[in-house]
Amino acid sequence: GYAWSGGGRGIIRVDVSIDAGKTWHTAELKQGSEQNPSRAWAWTFWEISIPVPDLPDEVEEGEEGAGSSPVKVDICCKATDYAHNCQPETPDSIWNLRGLNNNSWHHVRVNLEDVS
Repeated sequence: GYAWSGGGRGIIRVDVSIDAGKTWHTAELKQGSEQNPSRAWAWTFWEISIPVPDLPDEVEEGEEGAGSSPVKVDICCKATDYAHNCQPETPDSIWNLRGLNNNSWHHVRVNLEDVS
């Protein structure tokens, strides 16, 4: 992924969650992280590998749980800058009619299915 703070403040940390923000994993900062933290005008790239949750065991046709829905995963991330500003969890505190300046946690919701 990539992060940017604005005002020339560099990114010092990016956290990623796969359970809607209950637990967090710290990403590795990549290109852009070498910028002067008080004069950072470019994106900071980051990457992370997080193990996905186990899928439920197979259920035989006719048994309880057969045809169950896939495992839902809510991936979200937040960045922290050199001044220790962190993205807000929701846009509630920054909401405006045009939706401008919404920098709250970014969420991507995915369904995990066994394709074997």
